[in-house]
Amino acid sequence: MTALPRLAALCLPFALAVPTAHAMQDPADSLQPNPLLVDPVLANPIPTVLVPLDPELPVAVRAMIDAAFATGDNDDVEAVAKFARRTNPGNIGEIDALLAYYRSGHPPETPPDPVGNMLAAAIASARDADVEAVGKLAKETNPENAAEIEERLIAYRAERKRLRDEAAAAERAKLAAAKFWQNWKGEGQIGASQSSGNTNSVGLSAGVALARKGIDWTYRFRAQADYQRTNGKTSVERYLTELEPQYRIDDRTFAYGLTRWEHDRILGYDTRWNLSGGLGYKVVDSKKMTLSLKGGPAFRQTDFVNGGDDTELTALAGLDFGWQLSPTLRLTQVASTIIGEANSSTSSQTALNAKLTGALSARIAYSAQIDTSPPPGIEKVDTQTRFTLVYGF
Repeated sequence: MTALPRLAALCLPFALAVPTAHAMQDPADSLQPNPLLVDPVLANPIPTVLVPLDPELPVAVRAMIDAAFATGDNDDVEAVAKFARRTNPGNIGEIDALLAYYRSGHPPETPPDPVGNMLAAAIASARDADVEAVGKLAKETNPENAAEIEERLIAYRAERKRLRDEAAAAERAKLAAAKFWQNWKGEGQIGASQSSGNTNSVGLSAGVALARKGIDWTYRFRAQADYQRTNGKTSVERYLTELEPQYRIDDRTFAYGLTRWEHDRILGYDTRWNLSGGLGYKVVDSKKMTLSLKGGPAFRQTDFVNGGDDTELTALAGLDFGWQLSPTLRLTQVASTIIGEANSSTSSQTALNAKLTGALSARIAYSAQIDTSPPPGIEKVDTQTRFTLVYGF
């Protein structure tokens, strides 16, 4: 039991006498860190260079810049900033920062462009003739900007064409979906006359005209009645009704059919029928003026007041003219001639319409009826002048 403590006591001096492995190393080596655990940045620091700060912007220069800002004049601001940079190169960054802040609230003014403004106003009016006229003069007086002006004109024309195409497509779709009794437009007219004294007369004139335009078909209907008594006798008794469908072949050419019924006892016939069909052509077709011609074979049957009748094959030639003299005045001329072997007849009406207000207008019309071989006792030429009020619908 006492052997182990004795052995420890004997070995203790030797243990104290022999240094440990760490104690035998060089003290300098014992302070070296493990290279695997060393931070490369800390082990090899980058040399640090101290950069001096920019000098402060002189108070007087800053005051000049602030004063230029206060004026709100961009030219003054740019001039002051220019010379401030030149005389204070060390403060260019601060000057540019001040200038950028000013520009953010004061965008540069657009230089005046009177020619461009005129062209823009013409384009806004959407009047093609005005736009083309202004554009032409703008290019002539500003040749250096002719290419830019032409680009604006080309863009305007393209936009106008797109709008017209869209409107035409919408109108075509509307016409295609319409029923036959829809989309009729027309006018009604009425007039009266009365005189007393040497001649006692009273007269009445009334008429209606309707038209319906479809995609390919156009229908026209007209009815007219004129009646007058003079000194107790009938002096005018004329009634007319006609229907004319037209079929569009192309933009100017059309085929037509015409049915006309007439009654005029004063001219010697109780009834007169005219049937015709043929081709027509629009010689002029613009907003201000229209002119169309038509012609074809015809058939005419006449029942005379004296009991006789006449039937023959004839030919028809017709003219329809319209001229918009002004926004309120329109001149029209409608005429047709039926050429037959026994008798040729021509009917013509010239009218001048004056717009009064809204859909109401006044009309003066001169009509002529010419027959080359009228019944015995009947004049070849019969004329009439009407003053009527016309209401469009």
